[in-house]
Amino acid sequence: MQTLLLALCAVAHAAPTADLVTSLPGWAGALKSPMYSGYVDVEGMKVHYLFVECESKAPQDAPVLVWSNGGPGASSMFGLFVELGPYIMNQNSLEAQGPPTLFDNPYAWTKSGSVLMFDWPPPVGFSYCDDDPTGKGTSCGDWDDDRFSTVAYGALAAWYGKFPEFGTNDLYLTGESYAGIYIPRLAKSILEGGDASLKARLRGFAVGDACAGNKVNCGGESPWFNLLFLYGHGQLSTKLFDKVTSTCGQKYLKQGGTAPPGCRAVLERMNTAAAGYFEYNLYDECTYDDLLSNGAVNDYVCGGGSALNKWILRDDVREALHVPTDSLFFDGDNGEGMTYKQTEPDLMPFYRKVAQKTDLRVLVYNGDADPSINSFVAENWTVALGYDEVEPWRAWTLDGCRKVGGYVTRYRQNFDYLTIRGSGHMVPQFKPAAAAAFLENWLTGEDYPVYVANCSSPV
Repeated sequence: MQTLLLALCAVAHAAPTADLVTSLPGWAGALKSPMYSGYVDVEGMKVHYLFVECESKAPQDAPVLVWSNGGPGASSMFGLFVELGPYIMNQNSLEAQGPPTLFDNPYAWTKSGSVLMFDWPPPVGFSYCDDDPTGKGTSCGDWDDDRFSTVAYGALAAWYGKFPEFGTNDLYLTGESYAGIYIPRLAKSILEGGDASLKARLRGFAVGDACAGNKVNCGGESPWFNLLFLYGHGQLSTKLFDKVTSTCGQKYLKQGGTAPPGCRAVLERMNTAAAGYFEYNLYDECTYDDLLSNGAVNDYVCGGGSALNKWILRDDVREALHVPTDSLFFDGDNGEGMTYKQTEPDLMPFYRKVAQKTDLRVLVYNGDADPSINSFVAENWTVALGYDEVEPWRAWTLDGCRKVGGYVTRYRQNFDYLTIRGSGHMVPQFKPAAAAAFLENWLTGEDYPVYVANCSSPV
């Protein structure tokens, strides 16, 4: 019995103490929950991870939430320190002398679970290859979606080797944008891989404003959905909308092919008429901040990306995170600065297979003010999966009363499609309260609170 207890204690405290983060520059006082930062080894690569234990419940009772930004080439540090982590940055972080200030995030996803992020594929973020942390974006060779999924699977398995005490916790995979490829491909690798324990703990995955394949969107979308988005958000006149549809015809607008005479010119006129807007948030008000931190209609403060970029350049930050002080922090978008070929044509067959062969819960969510991967496109491909509706399109609320968060369609196949009212591409950044609310509902399996027309105030 004593030997067994000693063994259990060893597992309970198996987290690598060398990776424990004891303080963060810019944050005064003790950390809100244990945080770890370090590397896992995968095929000669050093893949950087950062893990924050749940702050609202005992870690052994909380799910592990893997978070991934997309790009390809975007560091998941942006997600953790600008969007959904327990400590976030914005333009107010730069007002004080010294390191940028970290602020408490009341809508942190670490209130719902323990959050694990990876900088992948190497050399994204602080990850690197060939024992050279200074390597450029091309230093780890050429990438495609197949190679990514292999390395991501290896990184996650290696992380569990460092943290075996979380081996029985539920696992959920989450991400946004090009992580709409990353996350389902990682789920596919888990379902088809040889690690039975990893497969057993996987409970579901959620992707936001997500790519679904270069023949579906992110390369395969038709002009029709862009037209619907711009007109539906009041960026085009009815006269111009009618001109586009009459000149181009719905068949071409929806299916492509040879453009009718005059169509290309009127589509160009449409884009000119819509004028300038931030490609990741139609209602962005940080017009002259060109980093991926624009916004501030009413829910958040601009400048998170700028503050993060200054924070990660500091030696004291790198020392706190246990990464080489001379490391090149690589962060790009759409594969810029690295060689990444987008090879996944269509994930819809995989979604159908998940529905037919597993009991995984799946959520596709989309900000309804995102011009880049808009909610019309997302609704189109999710409807085309052919699932059986159990709750047709309806409003969901943050409070079970009249505070609408967006709209949701629920399907019998453990699949939800959900929109977030007024949100751009990075939903946890642009609408943090709504993101925290739907995440908690999804994780717990509770229905998203309904809209009650005669409700005067939430209970």
